[in-house]
Amino acid sequence: MNNDRRGSFGGGRGGFRGPREMHKATCADCGQETEVPFQPSGDRPVYCRECYQNHRPKRY
Repeated sequence: MNNDRRGSFGGGRGGFRGPREMHKATCADCGQETEVPFQPSGDRPVYCRECYQNHRPKRY
């Protein structure tokens, strides 16, 4: 049995691809400039790290 798993990191679901391209955005709550790992489309609000914590669904 071959236990060499160097090519299977991430379970075949993408794994690590290197540094993400970050895009500038303005927080919909506080107006602070922030960076997000996706291109904002403009049809949904974008939040900075601090404001996002207030909008996350509660975990039980």
